[in-house]
Amino acid sequence: MPRRYLPLLLFITLLSLSTPTRATIEQTYVAHLGELPGLINLDGSGAFVDFVRYLDEQDPSTKIIIEVFPIHRAINSVAQGRADFGLPAVRPTREVSTLPFDFSEVSFGQVTHVLYTNKALPLSVKALWATPSRYTIEAVPYYMPFKVQRSHSIKQSLLRLAAGRIDGFVWAQEEADMALKELGLTMIKRAHFADFHDVFIIPKGEAGREIDAYLTRLITRLRDQGDLAREYRKVHRPYVDWQP
Repeated sequence: MPRRYLPLLLFITLLSLSTPTRATIEQTYVAHLGELPGLINLDGSGAFVDFVRYLDEQDPSTKIIIEVFPIHRAINSVAQGRADFGLPAVRPTREVSTLPFDFSEVSFGQVTHVLYTNKALPLSVKALWATPSRYTIEAVPYYMPFKVQRSHSIKQSLLRLAAGRIDGFVWAQEEADMALKELGLTMIKRAHFADFHDVFIIPKGEAGREIDAYLTRLITRLRDQGDLAREYRKVHRPYVDWQP
């Protein structure tokens, strides 16, 4: 080899030694996220999607494949074993054994829930907590602390509330506020109802326990680094006191 090529060969060798190699991906997980306009969009955008991507970056030996579907399809995918975990989910305030899926042991934040009422038909949070059976409330039944009617869509419930067909609507602040502003309903009153634990949907049984351990490891790492609260705040914030 001509001597003039030796410096070039030495440079290439040193460069290859100094360049870090990518970690081998040892495990791939599939996350099915349920559509929440603004937070989980069908095109793969949204703050909640970005949160899962951030989780994925924490462990170079694993890869999370993110897919977005209508919310009921996403939940069913986890229950039927087509996905390893899903979002969104709130930990029930009481034991619920009839659901075909489970919830992660680890929580990554507190999601603020708001009571929406009609200004013409006043209902305080205190009155609702005192005698919930007197009122017709739409919400998500499985995690509410008392019996409610199922809300089939945020906008539908807000419109029913505006028309006086129900007494109240309880939902996560960011999702419901987006719909409220879009609908322009000025007869609706907001009040802080409660904060619930944001968790992951996981399969039941051994598969779920394995996923739970993985998710706990990621969330614990973020919490110990002091990054969890900052990233979660991009998805859900503490109660914001404003009125339409």
